[in-house]
Formats: sequence, structure tokens, C-alpha cells
Amino acid sequence: MSTDEGSPAAAGRSWRKVAIAAVAAVALVAVGGLVWRARTPVASGPAALVVGDQRGGAQALLKAAGELDHVPYRIDWAIFPAASPLLEALASGAIDTGGIGGQPFAFAYASGAKIKVIYAGRLPAGHGGRTSAIVVAGDSALKRVEDLRGKKIATVRGSAGQDLALQLLERHGLGAKDVTWVYLNNSEAKAALAAGSIDAWSTWGAYVGVALLKDKDRTIGDARELPSQAGFYAANEPAIATKRAQLQDFVARLSRARIWLQSHPHEYARVLSRETGLPEDVALLTVEDLLTTPIPVDDNLRVEQEAILERYRKAGIITKVPDLNGAFDQSFNKPAD
Repeated sequence: MSTDEGSPAAAGRSWRKVAIAAVAAVALVAVGGLVWRARTPVASGPAALVVGDQRGGAQALLKAAGELDHVPYRIDWAIFPAASPLLEALASGAIDTGGIGGQPFAFAYASGAKIKVIYAGRLPAGHGGRTSAIVVAGDSALKRVEDLRGKKIATVRGSAGQDLALQLLERHGLGAKDVTWVYLNNSEAKAALAAGSIDAWSTWGAYVGVALLKDKDRTIGDARELPSQAGFYAANEPAIATKRAQLQDFVARLSRARIWLQSHPHEYARVLSRETGLPEDVALLTVEDLLTTPIPVDDNLRVEQEAILERYRKAGIITKVPDLNGAFDQSFNKPAD
């Protein structure tokens, strides 16, 4: 079994070896784990901003919203397959900023990575949540979250998928020890569910869309039952010190693009489909959980992250809640123009 996006174990190993992360990032280029996409260079002006992204992520959104037009500096895009290598590159200085979930960020910061949150967004209350879900096979006997007692749930250790499952279990009267956790990356979990070697899979995003619309699986619980959580953009300290103007401009463009997306989901779904190869109906379902509203970076986010980590501690996934003081840089808070 293996771990994937942002697991605590993987994060701990990565950040204790942060001095060699730059070499690892270069190695990723060689094996195809990282793809560099550069915008047309600006003849003169500020230094380029290197942005870590995943396919169909911020680059696709900014392009669809027209926010990549007339940028007064060059943006070099580094495309990663998952959060863990993106965070390694961010901590090493191979990239300046990148989009990540709260859980991977928290573990990386607590392990010594010199990074800070500079942007945050959240789904409005009552919107989205369908594509963060516990998935079962279409012919499964499981009908409710309560039916998971004694069953095998696959997820990425320490991920948003595991936090979703922990919250849903608690809401339905179960605890972390009432199920058997099977730690697999999302591709492995998808195959295991199809083979019947697990009973359920807690995951997010396009994985849920493909499972529901193409594989004819179904869900027995999803994030619509739960308070929405924040997603982040983080930057490393050298970039904050030397590229503040570029970062400030970038997060303003990202905020405007997120607001644009609220009224243009179909336009973005078409771009997302082209960028990722997802069927357009899957892309449109996935967009539902991308309709986030920019929110201030403040101490409320730290408290929220600490609550998530406390759930992990109670479940025995981590031994202590890490100190997140200093992890959230409020100096980039600025309303979108």
C-alpha cells in the first residue's frame, strides 16, 4: 500500500529532508512528474513568478477568466501530479507559490517548511460538496454511512478524503476505530473498489465525478452534510520577501477569477475538459466544488486547521497537533478589484 497527496508520514519525511528537495524537484522533471509551461516572456520588468499548479487548476481558471491577459511580469507554470511534490518544490524554492489543501499545508509547515498561506477560498454555505464523498460500488449492499461499521474504507492517509470520512463517521454515530482504514492513493483505491477488495472509498474532485457518471458507482455520504473547509495558496518566505508585488497581483487575479467563475461554470467546465481530458459532464460536476469565494487570511483559519488536526490526533493518525502560529500571512488580504 502507498500514500499520496499530503499524507502526514510522507510530509514528515519530506520536510526533514528539505535541503535536498530542490534536487528532487529536478528529478521530477526528468521522470515526467513535473511539466514546466512558460508564458510568453515579458521583455523587461519584474522577475518571473513561478507558480505550482495541477492540471486543470489555477492556470486553466485564470485563462478562462481572461486574467492571464496583460500580466506585467512573466508567470512560469510548474504542473505537478499531486500536492506532495508541489509542496517539496515550494519549500525548496523551486517554485514561489502554489495551490494546496489545508491538511498537506499544515503538516508541511509544522515540519519546518518556510512557507505561509497568502490566499484562501471557501465554498459558500449550501453550495457544492457533492464531489467530496464516500463512494461505494453501484451494486454494494451499503446504503448509509452507518453501514460502514466493520468495513474497509480506502483513502489517502491524512488527506481531505480521510477528514471527510472521519467527520461523516462521527456525525452518524461511528468512530475511527469502527472501520478498517486502507491507505491507498486515488488510482489504487479506484481499482480496489472495482475489484471488490475494499468496501468504500473516501475521495474528492474528478475522482468522484468519474465514479458517479462513468463507473456507475454511488455515494453514501458527502460534504453537503458538513461545514465547508478552506483551500489555500501558499508562498515560501524568499518569494514573499523578494516578489511581493507579483504575489499580490497574482492573488488579486485569482480572487477575480474565482468571482468570475460563480456566474460562468459552463465556460470553465469546457476549459477544464480540454485541459484534463475529462468528459465535459464530469468536468461540470467537478466545477461545483470549485465555486469558492475568496476569504480573508486570518486566525480563524488557524483555529479551523487545528480542529482538523485534533480530529487526526483523536483518531490516532498523528500523535500531537502541530503549532500553526505564524503560518497565515494576513498582509496579502486585499479585496478583488
